[in-house]
Amino acid sequence: MRLSTAANRFLGFLLQFTLLLALTTFACAGVGEPAGEAAPKVPAKASAKASKLAPAQASAKPSVAVAQATGKASSPRASAKPPVTGGKKKLLLFAKNPATWSIVKGGASGKIIYREATGDFTLHAAELNPSSPYALVRYADAPPKGEIIARGASDEQGKLELSGVWRTWSHKFWLVSGEDVAGSVGGAGTLRAWRPERYLFEEKPLGVPCACPEPEEP
Repeated sequence: MRLSTAANRFLGFLLQFTLLLALTTFACAGVGEPAGEAAPKVPAKASAKASKLAPAQASAKPSVAVAQATGKASSPRASAKPPVTGGKKKLLLFAKNPATWSIVKGGASGKIIYREATGDFTLHAAELNPSSPYALVRYADAPPKGEIIARGASDEQGKLELSGVWRTWSHKFWLVSGEDVAGSVGGAGTLRAWRPERYLFEEKPLGVPCACPEPEEP
């Protein structure tokens, strides 16, 4: 039994459509990703480098901000250094009884704070004769010859403050009436009058062994 021409054309068209559909399905299945496979991964070395770079870039800006705020980067070693000591020493001066050379209780007194390394010193004295000239003198041997360290005048309350630089801290230090010693500061002085009741004498000679307490350190 023969089919009509229209039927033959319909069968041919149906056959071509079926073949085309089969080819299309096969092609799609070949280029698609296999089931269950994840997306492409970045190589391990590249990801490690990126992870190290990101924190470094993030932490760089804060460290710069800290340096700008403080003026310098923090230094752990600086804080580990021991505190610097002052190196100060103290020598006390007292009014003494010329007959016994014992300290006059409640009498005039003074204190010299000095640094042997630099020579800086400050003298504070009180209960002196008010509005009177005074001189701080060092005696290495017996008077009358010595060295004048500083000069000044007490105020109306009998207080006196002297300061300067002196390099030789040994032997005797007296605060005497400025009228009783001749000479200029830093040079030789000569004691031309002797009125010890107006003077202050050292607690002990510096650098000389004696049966007396060592100068205190503040």
